[in-house]
Amino acid sequence: MKPFDLAYHHASAHGIVAAVHLPDAAAPVPEEVLDRLHPGEVAHARTLGGFRQVSFVGGRLALRLATQQLGLQPPAVLPDDRGCPELPEELIGSISHKRTLAVAMVARNHGATLGVDLEDYGPPRLGIMGRVLTPRERAIVESLPADRQWPALLLRFSLKEAIYKALDPWVRRYVGFLEAEVDPDTDGGAAVHLQLEGGEGPFDLDAQYCWLHGRLLSSVRVRPVHPGASRPDAREEAGELVAAGSERD
Repeated sequence: MKPFDLAYHHASAHGIVAAVHLPDAAAPVPEEVLDRLHPGEVAHARTLGGFRQVSFVGGRLALRLATQQLGLQPPAVLPDDRGCPELPEELIGSISHKRTLAVAMVARNHGATLGVDLEDYGPPRLGIMGRVLTPRERAIVESLPADRQWPALLLRFSLKEAIYKALDPWVRRYVGFLEAEVDPDTDGGAAVHLQLEGGEGPFDLDAQYCWLHGRLLSSVRVRPVHPGASRPDAREEAGELVAAGSERD
């Protein structure tokens, strides 16, 4: 498949997922590819260089393809002052990318927010364990056979990245890895216990993951528990869902 072509799209428990191939190089994006974006997105892409331009374009193409599966045509989706894409109010969504693939997930807005994260299987980086896992999580992972420790760590890392993105519109701050504990199950879900340092919430979180060929895709949907809450207005608070510009990976 050629760079910037559709890799796949499907419906998930949290929304429509679309993935776009990225080139394995940081060369300028060809004009014929830029022409597939909204003119406002093209203007922003021209201000970027290297892989920042590649990932921005790939992420926006994936977002546009996923949104079209809902029967909608999104306007220009530009980053706000935190690097988050400002989606139209009828949509929620998130973007992630790794090396040669960009993914986007979108859904209609029913008072929740989404976070998505894409990770490569390797190489193993067990040295990040102390930064990513709480003491209880670390004890669980270290009790596993050596060949299972990295997949268990990577899964928790990815889910926490998605949690951070989904929470951002509500808390409007960086959420550290140790502010959430994740207990994945064997059916593609996970229980999440938040320990937010700012005391925000309570929130209802639904976490999902799937192992792809060579990659891991995680998504989290967040709703506030208290009644009457509404998603922050992007036009008033200059914030939507975390994606390419504000990812931690």
